[in-house]
Amino acid sequence: MANDPVVIGIDLGTSAVKVLAVTTDGNQVALESEFYGLETPQPLYVEQDAETVYRATMRVLARVIADVRLRGNDVAAIGFSAAMHGVLCVDEGGEPLSHVLTWMDRRSSAIADGWRADGTAATLYRETGAPMHPMLPIAKLRWLAQNEPALFKRTARFVGLKELFVYRWTGEWLIDWGIAGATGMFAFASRTWSEQALSLAGVDATRLSTLTAPSTARTKIQPAIAHELGIGEDTAVVLASSDGALANIGTGTSAGDLAVTLGTSGAVRTLSPVPVLDDRCRTFCYPADDTTFVIGGPTSSAGASLDWIFALLLAEIPKEKRFNQAAEFAAQIAPGADGCTVLPFLSGERAPYWNSSLRGSFAGLDLAHDRRNILRASFEGVVFGVFAVYEILRERLGPGQRLLLSGGLTKSQLVREMLADVFAVETVQPHQEEASAFGAALVAAQSRQLVTNAIEAARSAGYDAPVRPDPSTSTKYRAPYERYRMRVDRELDPAGRP
Repeated sequence: MANDPVVIGIDLGTSAVKVLAVTTDGNQVALESEFYGLETPQPLYVEQDAETVYRATMRVLARVIADVRLRGNDVAAIGFSAAMHGVLCVDEGGEPLSHVLTWMDRRSSAIADGWRADGTAATLYRETGAPMHPMLPIAKLRWLAQNEPALFKRTARFVGLKELFVYRWTGEWLIDWGIAGATGMFAFASRTWSEQALSLAGVDATRLSTLTAPSTARTKIQPAIAHELGIGEDTAVVLASSDGALANIGTGTSAGDLAVTLGTSGAVRTLSPVPVLDDRCRTFCYPADDTTFVIGGPTSSAGASLDWIFALLLAEIPKEKRFNQAAEFAAQIAPGADGCTVLPFLSGERAPYWNSSLRGSFAGLDLAHDRRNILRASFEGVVFGVFAVYEILRERLGPGQRLLLSGGLTKSQLVREMLADVFAVETVQPHQEEASAFGAALVAAQSRQLVTNAIEAARSAGYDAPVRPDPSTSTKYRAPYERYRMRVDRELDPAGRP
């Protein structure tokens, strides 16, 4: 692979950064990651220190670039993937004034709930494609204006982590349509900031970054940054898109495909050449790249919820071994967990309910049950959560033909089989498992005309053998899923009102 052009994808995730270097035909050259975690100073607050994320990313990126150069390759372009919905307050010089309010932060719940109740949320959804939830920056900005007025007034710009990187590297405040779509303030039809949304947030466009297409590239990196990383100042920096959209691109999503991500959180997404909205505002519609939209829904209740349950039930097992042990125990119990149901809503839930007040529960427990039943029901609860989103996509877009998987949970054979049987379609694991970073690298390659089509390039990287659904097992999941939905409905409306 010496002298082949190499592209790099950076994925600024919720709890860790991943940096992937690949050739333009999809061969992996280097992969590094570093954990940085989250801070929870009080209930509802979930934050990150921007400098911690920045320094971790620079360290990992420098190691990957050194590895690329050691192999005799040059870096042609760097693409950015980032988790959506974060808000960071910065001063005139671009220095952070606050921690990042992450998508998991729910301090603006009352504001989001109020907008949902008075119809504002539905009006905004028709313009922005963003279902109302405290994760949205529009709600976070309104909360800051009301509860931290001195900080709000002192802030020169409200940005996300990717914007901070691009500014420090190029001197420009830029935001791609993919990340902008997830703010709740981006009018997707006109590709502009929504005047109504800005008014509700209490800001004008000068306090946000400049909107630009995901393919946008800059080819003049600050000399100090280029020196620190060991790259040329003319290396292309490409904005790319959000982590969700790039996971679809990085898994090679084509017509009839659904991308399912199960990591810290979960999501079901598909790509569409036109915007597709839901009449009940249950799914999002964000730009994916310059020409397509990503349609789907995220769940909060995946790996983070399972980690909490594993800590409760498998405390004697070392943390790094709990997932495999939990999967082994769960596999010993038949589908349906002998009547046990787990609602894994430990931090509220996003799609399809968009209710930050939902709470988790263990239900249907019996003296004959042990922790294996609860663990089985916990895995099922996570899968049922993404399937509930798929039911809406199926209504709007028709049935899916294949699930393309990404995220740490999908590395488990149990989870892959459970997804295939619950969805009743085959599941496929791409050879390149870091889907968002891979998507970012390939969008960067397409922007520099190193590949013709990023999705086709991802598809050519190949897939593992599919896991096909077992019809009899799919049938067995129907009653447990209905039991799950019944208990969700009770949580949504304990009084049983229609």
